[in-house]
Amino acid sequence: MSKHALKEQLRRERNIRSKIYVILLLIVLFFLLYGFFFGNMGYLKYRELKNNEKKLLTEIEQISQVNSSLSREIDLLKKDQAYLEKYAKEKFGLVKPGEMIFQFKSEEK
Repeated sequence: MSKHALKEQLRRERNIRSKIYVILLLIVLFFLLYGFFFGNMGYLKYRELKNNEKKLLTEIEQISQVNSSLSREIDLLKKDQAYLEKYAKEKFGLVKPGEMIFQFKSEEK
C-alpha cells in the first residue's frame, strides 16, 4: 500500500469514528431530554404536581375558613345565651313556655 492510500484509509476511519461519536452523543442527549420531560420525575410530572399543590392549598384555605367560622359559631353557642335561643328557634323551631309562633304563608303568583 502506498503512503497516500494509508492516509486516505486513516482519514476515512477517523471520519467514521467521529460520526459514531456524534450519533452516540445524540442518542444519549435524546434519552436525557426524554427523561427530563417525560420521565417519572420529569418536568411534566413536576408541573402536574405543582398544579395539584395549588388546588390542595386552595382547598385547605377554604376548609380553614369554614373551620374558623364553625369555631366562632361554637363559641357563640357556648357563651351567648341570646344567640343560643335564636339558633334553637330558627334551626329547630323551639319556643319558650308561653311564647307563640306566627307562621305566614307567602302568596304565590
